[in-house]
Amino acid sequence: MRGESPMLNILDLAVAFPDRTEKLASLSAELALSRNQMRMYDRFFGFDAFHCDHDEPLDALLSRVIDAIRKRNPGYFDTLDHVAYCHTLPSTTVLNGRTGAILAPFAERGAEVFSATMNHCATGVGMLGVFDQLLGDGEVGLILIGEKAFHPAMRVIENTTIMGEAAAAVLVGREPGAYSMVGSFTRHATSFWRNTGLRGENYLEGFEAAYLELASGTLRDAMTRFGRDLDALRWIMPHNVNAPSWYQIAERVGLDPRKLQLATIGCYGHCFGADPFINLCHGAHTGALRPDDEIMLFSVGLGASASCALLQVSAPITRPIQSEQEISQ
Repeated sequence: MRGESPMLNILDLAVAFPDRTEKLASLSAELALSRNQMRMYDRFFGFDAFHCDHDEPLDALLSRVIDAIRKRNPGYFDTLDHVAYCHTLPSTTVLNGRTGAILAPFAERGAEVFSATMNHCATGVGMLGVFDQLLGDGEVGLILIGEKAFHPAMRVIENTTIMGEAAAAVLVGREPGAYSMVGSFTRHATSFWRNTGLRGENYLEGFEAAYLELASGTLRDAMTRFGRDLDALRWIMPHNVNAPSWYQIAERVGLDPRKLQLATIGCYGHCFGADPFINLCHGAHTGALRPDDEIMLFSVGLGASASCALLQVSAPITRPIQSEQEISQ
């Protein structure tokens, strides 16, 4: 937490998905899932549909949320100081891809830009803590999150989750905003750092057994760091890996499972680092958030890192998740 300086605030937030959707039942052949695996992902893990469009380029998907933030916040957008692009994979495109196109326009306008990936799916939440250190009074930053599930090997974490596609843009600064960050906390399980993406690599050996304690221990210690009791939380906005693992975490830490915002898992799947922000948007739009509520964004990334950020609601952003039609108007 940052001493006497004003809290970091989320000033605006936009989330978008590819327009194309696909049902779990249609993916068995493409993802080489057995009948038993299909039943597990459906009946046990709760997956039903995903947004995924292999024909929509990454920069086009991210442009949706960038354009939404720019149109709503022209004054802030024209004076951006830092822009970070957070992604899970070390490289987000295939050969001759256009990753540079995402940050180049901001660099050309004088903003300091960088990519961040080492915390994998937890990078976006962890970046809130980084920006809390980077931004001075009067400075504004933009956090971009999103990538494509462009290969079957990327879309499935075996017996754990299935990936969808989404993009998020988070405008942050120290002016009053929709959500104030009370604090952030990150923990690393360094024995699982090696993740080159090569098939057959055993970097996850033992991770299943370590995962629940990593997540629950991080949650407990974060609340201690923030000087809060778990009962003070109105919601946890988690990553969408699967519902059963979150129920186990809740049981371990003594959290009321009704405080878990899990409603989006079935319709979006696990969208890399965007999940907590998807759930934050969903909770606000459905009226689940009220001023002064304290909510926790939480994500675990392979590698392995667990990151969380405690937010206090000032005025929840109730705009619906952006569609292409809304942004083009």
